[in-house]
Amino acid sequence: MEIFLLQAGNGLIIGSVYALVALGLNIIWSITDIPDFAQGSFYVIAAYVAYFAVTLAGVPFLVALVLGMCVGAIMSFSCEKFLYRRWRERTFRLAARTQLLCAIALFFLFANVANALWTSKAKIFPAYLKGSLLGFSYMRINVLLAAIILFLVVYVFINKTKPGKAIRAASMDLGMAQVLGINIDTVNSIVFIMGGALSGAAAVLVSPLYSVFPTMGDLPLLKALVVVILGGFGSVAGILICGVGLGVLEALGAIYISSAYQHGYSFVILLLMLLLRPKGLFGRV
Repeated sequence: MEIFLLQAGNGLIIGSVYALVALGLNIIWSITDIPDFAQGSFYVIAAYVAYFAVTLAGVPFLVALVLGMCVGAIMSFSCEKFLYRRWRERTFRLAARTQLLCAIALFFLFANVANALWTSKAKIFPAYLKGSLLGFSYMRINVLLAAIILFLVVYVFINKTKPGKAIRAASMDLGMAQVLGINIDTVNSIVFIMGGALSGAAAVLVSPLYSVFPTMGDLPLLKALVVVILGGFGSVAGILICGVGLGVLEALGAIYISSAYQHGYSFVILLLMLLLRPKGLFGRV
């Protein structure tokens, strides 16, 4: 039972990281129809910036977290404004194809830039807290608490603020939102800023638990894609539930089935979901 609880707790923590990245990807995808795989590279760059801020400048971890979120937000906003927006006025099929290819290119470009600048050698992020509670280090507990806080902030922003209502309107009917006077460029900028900030936050939160290296964004991005499909477009609660659920499933599967297939379980579930319920568990069509 003790092993079960420890593994379930670890799965809950890593699942919250999947959920953070998935939330940003989901917000962007549901509004703009762009599966922004470049978020995986923003994840990497934000982690490196936070690492150097802590090790070279000696800033506190909380400052590094905010800095990583700002880096992710700026990079995401810049890509939308100067790249994705250029092709939006084309026919839908051509625009979607071009934007997708651009997102994939950016993902590999920034990963290779990180490799060229800082080499492939993993860098150990300094621990910022010592001690544990019920077998879990305080740093791991902080990941879960920070994820919950960020989800609450996003939920309140989308449901209670004027920009959030504009985002909801655009997600329901983009054409009608434009007729009602909603500036789509502004909405797109906001959702990309949110997505980049969430990816940056996830990267900085998880870095002290593992390490920082150029390909560290690959797996979280793939798992975030699975969570988006499972949770469904436009569902903040669905993303959180499916993200932590996926993390727990992988952790328990590694113990009770085989650790060799730990990262394959999620994709089996993804295939089943696409076959049986393509809109996800909580999303709209």
